[in-house]
Amino acid sequence: MKVRIGTRGSKLARLQARKVAEKLRKSDRGLETKMVVVETSGDRGKRKGTGVFVKEINRAVYKGKVDIGVHSLKDLPTELPKDVVLASFPERLTPNDVLVSSDGESFRELSPGSVIGTGSPRRRSEISRLRTDLKFKDIRGNVDTRIKKVEEGGGYDALVTSMAALERLGFREKVDYEFSFREVVPAAGQGILGVVARKNDEVMDLLSSIDDENVNRASICERAFLRELGLGCKSGAGAIARVEKEFIEIISVLHDERSRKTAKLSGSEPEKLGKEAARRLKS
Repeated sequence: MKVRIGTRGSKLARLQARKVAEKLRKSDRGLETKMVVVETSGDRGKRKGTGVFVKEINRAVYKGKVDIGVHSLKDLPTELPKDVVLASFPERLTPNDVLVSSDGESFRELSPGSVIGTGSPRRRSEISRLRTDLKFKDIRGNVDTRIKKVEEGGGYDALVTSMAALERLGFREKVDYEFSFREVVPAAGQGILGVVARKNDEVMDLLSSIDDENVNRASICERAFLRELGLGCKSGAGAIARVEKEFIEIISVLHDERSRKTAKLSGSEPEKLGKEAARRLKS
C-alpha cells in the first residue's frame, strides 16, 4: 500500500508530514509513503484569514489527488469540505506561546516601547494585559523566516510564536521566555497535528492506529469551543484542554474591544465541555 501525503512546502509543514509518515510506516512495516507539496493561497500571500493554509490541501484530499493531508490543527477551520474528516491526532508538542528576542532578553527585561512581531489578535490582547508599554507589528513568513527578521534587525525586538513550532524545527534553544497558561492562553489546537482523509477511505483504519487518544479528546474539546463561538484561530479566543485519563480541564479566554473573559471548567465529555466553556464566555 502507498499513501500520498499532502503538505505545504514550508520547512515546518514538511517536518510535520514526515513525522506522520514515520508513524505510519512504523505502524505498517510494508507501507510506502510519498510527500506531495501543495501550494496554498496563504503561501502565495494572496489571501489572509482562517483556512488560507489548508483549503487547497483539503481540496486535494477531496478530489483524490492525495490520500491524507497533514495540518497544524490550529490552522484548520472547524467546518471541513464534504466527505473530508479529521481522522487522526498523532501528537501534541508543548502548546505554550513563547518569546524569541533579538538580544536574548526575557519578557520582563524588554525595554518599554519594544516592538513585538505577531499577527495574532489573541496574542496581542493577552500580552498587552501583562505589559501596556509594548508595541506590536504584523510579521509574515514561515517561523524560521520570522526568527531571522528578529535576529537580523528587521524592525522587531521580539517575536511571539508557539513552543511546538520551535520544538519541531529544532529551535528550542532560541526561546527566551515561555508564557504560562495563566499569562497567555494558547490558540485552540496549538501544538497538535491533525490528519484529514476522505470519509470511509481505506486509510482510515491505518490512521486510527497512530491516533493519540488523549490528544484526540483535547482536540474535540478545543474545537467544540471554537465551533460554538463561531470563531477561528485569527480571533481573540484561546483554549487549552488538559486530559488525564477520563478527566478533562479546559482553560479558555475571549477578548473583545472592552474586556477579557475567561472560563475554567472540568468534566469527562470533551464536546460538551468545550461548548459549555464557549457559552460561559458568550454569556
